[in-house]
Amino acid sequence: MVIEAFSILKEKVWDPYMGLEEKVETLERKVEVLISRRKDVMAEVKDAELHSSKRWKTEVENWQSRVQNLEHEFECFEQEVQQSSNRSRIGLSNRADKIHKEVEDLIEQGKFSEGIFLNVNEEKGQPLVTTNLKGQTFDQSLREVLVFLGEVSSIGIYGMGGVGKTTLAMHIHNHLLKESRFSGYVYWVTVSQDFTVTKLQNDIAKALDLYLSTEDDNKKRAAKLYQNLKRKESFVLILDDVWTNFDVKKVGIPLEIGGGKLIITSRSVEVCDRISCQKKVKVATLSMTESWELFVETLGHSGDLPMEIEEIAKRMTKKCDGLPLGVITMAASMRGVSDIFEWRDAFEEFTESCMQMENMNNEVFPILRCSYNRLRDPRLQKCFLYCCLYPEDFKIERDELIRLFIVEELLVKRNSRGAEFDQGHAVLNKLERACLLESVVNYRGERCMRMHDLVREMALQIGRDEFKWMVKAGAQLVKIPGDQEWLADLDKVSLMVNDVEEIPLGLSYIRSRLTTLSLLRNRRLHHVVNSFFVQLPLLRVLDLSYTVIQQLPSSVSNLESLSALLLRFCDKLRFVPLLNKLKNLIELDLCGTSITEVPEGLESLVNLRCLDMTRFMSIIPFKRPPINMFARLSNLQTLLIPFGVQVEDLEGMKQLEEFQGEFVDICSFNKFVKYRQHCRQPRFFEIALDPRIVFNLYPNLRRIEDIMRFTVKRVILIHLVLTIDNGEMLSYDLVEEEAGGSVALLPLDTQELEIWYCDFRTMSNSLIVASPSLIQLKDLKRIKICKCHGIECLLRLSNCKSTAEKTMGDHGITSTCNPLQSVEKLDLKFLDDFTGLFKLESGEALPPFGTFSHLQHLDISDCNKMRKLIPRWLLQYLVNLTVIDVRRCNEMEEIITEDEEEQVSSNHRKSISDDEVILPKLRVLCLENLPHLKSIYKGRVTCDSIEHITVLSCRELKRLPFTLSVCNGQPSTPPALESIKMDESSWESLEWDHPQYKNVLHCSVKKPMR
Repeated sequence: MVIEAFSILKEKVWDPYMGLEEKVETLERKVEVLISRRKDVMAEVKDAELHSSKRWKTEVENWQSRVQNLEHEFECFEQEVQQSSNRSRIGLSNRADKIHKEVEDLIEQGKFSEGIFLNVNEEKGQPLVTTNLKGQTFDQSLREVLVFLGEVSSIGIYGMGGVGKTTLAMHIHNHLLKESRFSGYVYWVTVSQDFTVTKLQNDIAKALDLYLSTEDDNKKRAAKLYQNLKRKESFVLILDDVWTNFDVKKVGIPLEIGGGKLIITSRSVEVCDRISCQKKVKVATLSMTESWELFVETLGHSGDLPMEIEEIAKRMTKKCDGLPLGVITMAASMRGVSDIFEWRDAFEEFTESCMQMENMNNEVFPILRCSYNRLRDPRLQKCFLYCCLYPEDFKIERDELIRLFIVEELLVKRNSRGAEFDQGHAVLNKLERACLLESVVNYRGERCMRMHDLVREMALQIGRDEFKWMVKAGAQLVKIPGDQEWLADLDKVSLMVNDVEEIPLGLSYIRSRLTTLSLLRNRRLHHVVNSFFVQLPLLRVLDLSYTVIQQLPSSVSNLESLSALLLRFCDKLRFVPLLNKLKNLIELDLCGTSITEVPEGLESLVNLRCLDMTRFMSIIPFKRPPINMFARLSNLQTLLIPFGVQVEDLEGMKQLEEFQGEFVDICSFNKFVKYRQHCRQPRFFEIALDPRIVFNLYPNLRRIEDIMRFTVKRVILIHLVLTIDNGEMLSYDLVEEEAGGSVALLPLDTQELEIWYCDFRTMSNSLIVASPSLIQLKDLKRIKICKCHGIECLLRLSNCKSTAEKTMGDHGITSTCNPLQSVEKLDLKFLDDFTGLFKLESGEALPPFGTFSHLQHLDISDCNKMRKLIPRWLLQYLVNLTVIDVRRCNEMEEIITEDEEEQVSSNHRKSISDDEVILPKLRVLCLENLPHLKSIYKGRVTCDSIEHITVLSCRELKRLPFTLSVCNGQPSTPPALESIKMDESSWESLEWDHPQYKNVLHCSVKKPMR
């Protein structure tokens, strides 16, 4: 959980007349508080990976970016103070005042009293992903619950495991999201077996985006929850998989007729009774007819089954006893089987499984075990079982799983890491098709895997009995299990996602056969006694990721069998012991730690295949390793580092597939580009060119989840002065080089280009002319330009032709715009001199057709000289535009502007309607903090695809120009529209083109209006 960073600073009130040194000292303390808060926010973001219904607010992302920029600015400021003369101290003192004000503002803004996350389901109206309901029983249960919601405040849904309680509840959730009476306040919380009141309160708070972590008293926590829910008046809280009764008042759930509603699902009717559910709905099993229909549908067989096979299939269906989970799992295991002998064998195996597990207290277990047996491939079975090491209902990232499959040697070894990841994805897809794993989405929109709780129970039983596993994941442990639980023949131990604080002395009976130990996400774990690892000589996988451990015990140095040492986001970790004995190490993950130099002995890890040392939150310089440090690491496939290496080192890495690093001079940068062009490796890269790199700014530019996964081809340019060279390549006049500028190459397959803190000192002040090498980037998908000076536009057509002639010879002006044709996302932020996307002189022709034809996302913020965003003539190019996001542009007056007479030919003016524009694919329009915005468009905008409109703090905007279709003289809501978010006063002051527009659109306005 996040630790509150806003402690009271014991210092003097800021005095503009205090001495410079005193100001710097006070500022340093303030900045430390701000950095602590940023780390806490990022920790909360990482913690949210457990919850698919969360995404962090854009304002938080912007705040974090501003804090990172200020951290770097303060470091530079401190350096300037140290090197200053008496003449410059007055100016530095004034700068200190300015920085102090910004720090104070950021500290205040960083409190985020309403939380840092948005509930994706509420914000976007997205339903939970679920299977279709089958049968009259389900339909009847659904109708009953919906009727009861109008009569009572609490409803219990109960039935045996695997009967479909969760599926029914998910359908209810999705149905209620559409009902206006609940205004989208429908919350889903999975409770599971590891119940405590505190955990339930935390889970509900996360669903509400309410922060409770600083409050220890359950009564006070309950009061906070109660007040938050009470303000919503009408809400529905769905608690899935409840095993233990609790007092709703002690948790903090207000239940009143006509107000809040509670729905729980449980296997026990007694639990429903003890929670005082006013109505109970039993989910009955399917009839044989319904079961058979579900079996055939899941089997996916086209046409009629042969008679003999159909007979066996019906016998299988009957044995599933009407349990939907059993029917689906059994049918999935028989997909694609057409041989009668295999069907007979499968039924015999199913029958034996039922006999072997007849004493189990759950009817669906024999079916699940049979489906597991039918995987046949032992590797596939082991990969499936591995997933039960994670807690119940955990959303497991696919890449994380595959990474562990590789180091555990559960996959067939391939020639490349990319091929092994492909194999891993194929394995997970097979398990999903067999219905043993289900696909879900996390808060970043990424595909993850999850085990149904009954499937996990079956897997745990197999793991315990056959493979000697101890799994206490998500069990709310505060202490390590005692000696009696560490059996001599244990193979794998999972204690992930607990609250263990330390591993102390006293575990004296641990035996030596343990190969895997996971303490992942024990957020309070800060110390492991040295003798603990002495007892584990065969340990192969050690995962301490997302803990607060500060120093690894020296005994780790002797774990010679270790193949994976995973310390991801141990942000307190500053020291790693000697590594030279770990000859079998395949993967070393130090991403997000606070280490400041390469661990001693790293050069001896000759079998190392993956090394990740990237940093996200540290501004402490990383000590550059000695030359040739990596010369012996010839087996590296992934190398992600926050410092530069010699290109000569990379030449020995013949298997390198992914590389992330930085270069401090153009010579080294160009060597890498030329080497890669010749060898075609690494296939994926993220390279930064920054001649001023002192404070390790580069890693701070990346968001915490922006991690390379065999997809990235990105170049980041920082602290450069762009000048016109001979037009052959992008040219930089480096401030540090007295000899003047030199030419930097760009990889021809670059997909993303980021430019930070650069000066555009050209005659044109435009991106394309200053960067003519962009012409050659045919795969460029994203351009991001931030905190740059001198850039006024992307393209100035008056200079475009001459640039093209120099660069492309006879290919002409069309080639100049090719990179803009392929770009899908354009981010422009904090550009003080930027005035428009294009500059057209009188009588000039428009850009070639196809310019921006693939652009989908246009994101503009803090560009305070922009008055107009999109000239009307440009709309004919923006056929794929789906998102327009404009924020904090103080001079912005119009989003779509009429063409100026002298800039557009008369032929073009006649080709479009006088007062209507069409945006065929626009889904999102977000306009925030635009104080001088007067018009989205003065005419009419036709946009049937629009889903979300946000207009906040745009006080001069008086009109929404969207046309509504009219039927029988009455306008109707756009078919895709889900929400309009506006300040209440702004909504009431809008002027309308049709007297009924306001009434029609009012139902889409989000409440409460902000």
